[in-house]
Amino acid sequence: MNQPRLYQLAVAVAVAAGIFVALTGGLLAFNAWRGKVTTLVNSKEVVNLHDELRKQPKNEAMKQRIRQLDLQLRQETFYRLELSHNASRALLWGAAIFLASAHFARTAQRRLPNPLAWGARQADEERRIQRFARYAVAGVFALAGFSAVVLSQQPVRLPVRKSSEAVVPETPVSMEEFARQWPAFRGPHGQGVAADAAISSPVKIRWKTSVPLPGMSSPIVWNNAVFLTGATETENRVFQFNAETGALVWSAVVNAPKPSKPDVMSDTTFAAPTAVSDGRRVYAMFADGLVTAFDFNGKQVWASNVGPVDNSYGYASSLALWQDRLLLQIDREEKTSRLVALDTRTGRELWSKPREVAGAWASPVIVESKLVTCAAPLVIAYNPLDGRELWRNQCLDGDVASSPVFAGGILVAVAPNNAIIGLRPGETGTVWKATDGVPEATSPVINSNRVYAVADSGAMNCFDLQTGKVIWTHEFADTFYASPTLAGKTLLLLSRKGVLTLLAIGDEYRELGQTELGEECNASPAPVGHRLYVRGKQHLFCLESEPQ
Repeated sequence: MNQPRLYQLAVAVAVAAGIFVALTGGLLAFNAWRGKVTTLVNSKEVVNLHDELRKQPKNEAMKQRIRQLDLQLRQETFYRLELSHNASRALLWGAAIFLASAHFARTAQRRLPNPLAWGARQADEERRIQRFARYAVAGVFALAGFSAVVLSQQPVRLPVRKSSEAVVPETPVSMEEFARQWPAFRGPHGQGVAADAAISSPVKIRWKTSVPLPGMSSPIVWNNAVFLTGATETENRVFQFNAETGALVWSAVVNAPKPSKPDVMSDTTFAAPTAVSDGRRVYAMFADGLVTAFDFNGKQVWASNVGPVDNSYGYASSLALWQDRLLLQIDREEKTSRLVALDTRTGRELWSKPREVAGAWASPVIVESKLVTCAAPLVIAYNPLDGRELWRNQCLDGDVASSPVFAGGILVAVAPNNAIIGLRPGETGTVWKATDGVPEATSPVINSNRVYAVADSGAMNCFDLQTGKVIWTHEFADTFYASPTLAGKTLLLLSRKGVLTLLAIGDEYRELGQTELGEECNASPAPVGHRLYVRGKQHLFCLESEPQ
């Protein structure tokens, strides 16, 4: 091919590449200025639907429409984001082709210099021009690359919005609705009390269903949904069962890179923490540090790794919930303990606070809008919104596994194998200490002015809440991992052999009846209405008593 044709081809390629670069760069600049996710946050239909949902909070069809529309908008957003990334890469290639073609065209057209006509100053001038040209080409390349990188990052930024157009935050579940359910370990805020339940003797098994994977986590209940977790060395799962029939509604595997296998004891298992729900999603945590959220249809909303969480027995602290914050108590040996709050909508960490405590297995509880934790040597209360410490009491020792309970102005905590302790929140020192029948793993429960505690060995005591005085004592032949639970006026005790004992609350030991499940039980039961949901080693049970 002769020189003029090469020149014409180079010019044509340079023009085409230049037009492509201009159009692509303009498109990226326009998207960066306008924002790529405006439809996601500014959708009038979504805003209108949320306004209507606030007026009709129980409209399930409207909730489903909002979920579908949200999914559609998110899919469109990420599709356009991918296009933006591809366009950025194409811009770099287009710029490179344009510069190369333009340089070739310039070289092909340039006349060879006549050295005989050069003077001293002309030779210097030619060299300066050549240096300037080289610097110019390098500068254009650098500017194009920098612009492409910057523009490729801009599309994911949310547009700045006026206050009148602010996104309406997700309304937290009402405390009345939260208290009506059994949404967490030991019920609303971890106190082990179902005030509206009415379990009486005789209690019969309504149904039992196989649980696909092992675990020590307790069942939680929200309306007609019963949730459990299960895990092995290789997978973590969340299950939803139908509360009426026991049918497995869905079984969802946590879709996230699985961390290395932690060391756990066989009694602890890989799924010891109990899940928690706010009626929108169910949140679960596992022994490897994976935390996840699923909607009630079994779709994973997010997953996060908060590890490492390993300790000498395996991670067992259950999750707590306050408004839009998922609260995690991660207590480990060697001063690596911390308290973490995650955004329930996204799994994003909102705050994290180091803790000057040893490894522990107790679960955090909410007491009078404060987050209370127990781990040797401290009982500490935090503001759940920002993690600010409110008060502390140095009164614990040992491997703390029991969660605190509160009533009548007294907080009751357990130093395992040492003492059951009564203290006043915000004060130093203790009100009383009891050394009889101290639990190792189970948590106490309070009714009115009485504290009921059962030791793992089977020794049970009733204490006066204000003084710690022993009211009565009883020795069971069985051992216990499940904590005592109060359902209305009935105290429920579930032994490791799977024997459910019903007691009347009061100042004397009075047994109302027993039901044998025929299966080892280590998780705490979940009473709702006239029913009781119990996790055995292999099955989920629903027990039911006749309405009185």
